[in-house]
Amino acid sequence: MRRFFLDREKILSDRPTLAGPDVKHIRTVLRLKPGDEIFLFDGEGLEYRARITDSTPDAIILSVMEQSPSITESPVQITIGQALLKARSMDRIVRQVTELGIYAFIPVCAERSVPRPEPGRWAEKEKRWERIARESLKQCGRSQIPRLGPPVSFKTLVGTSKAYDLRIIFHHGKAGLKSRPYPWDTGDMRRVLALIGPEGGFTPEEVKLALEWGFARVSLGPRILKADTAAVAACAILQYAFGDVGIPQKKLDKGYSV
Repeated sequence: MRRFFLDREKILSDRPTLAGPDVKHIRTVLRLKPGDEIFLFDGEGLEYRARITDSTPDAIILSVMEQSPSITESPVQITIGQALLKARSMDRIVRQVTELGIYAFIPVCAERSVPRPEPGRWAEKEKRWERIARESLKQCGRSQIPRLGPPVSFKTLVGTSKAYDLRIIFHHGKAGLKSRPYPWDTGDMRRVLALIGPEGGFTPEEVKLALEWGFARVSLGPRILKADTAAVAACAILQYAFGDVGIPQKKLDKGYSV
């Protein structure tokens, strides 16, 4: 069933209404009519089954029939601290890591970041990323929009990271995830912070600072990846290790079921 975003306040109103491009898509592309059903999601983790009660060229009027929590959110809250890249690369990363189930996305000003935040234009970037994330939710079946934080310096993010259960800096080298002291029997990793570098990677000084603050240094293998590829690879690995992608044998041994 097709899914559409609508603010929770509007969903719970007396007259839930879809407007804008969704109207044309529902009427012209999907050819849905009064009596047909669709799903709504509110970006906060809930989804709703709704019936079309009226359809005009300007609006789709709905009646909410059922509300339920999303079952597609990851059990691990992954926050990606992504060093700033050029606009298209950042857009691509937001789209793909949203599909992979991240909880939050924080732009990081690293030493080798080419673009720098422009205070006057940052609100515009955040709106674009939220729009990209919302479109990704439609496609992947999620109902919660990742939290999009303002840009922070590398030093600030590292220095305020103690609340996370696991902190990783992904950096080219020999240390892989298997070599880190985080076996399955250490307990659940519910909050994970992963730092992804810019083109050229983090500087030795940045890596040293992260290690001093208790981060684990993890490599994505012997091949040098583009920064946007690294973000996707890192997120997929973390979902496999601690989230809901795949069922490793050690998870099965601890009582997980397929």
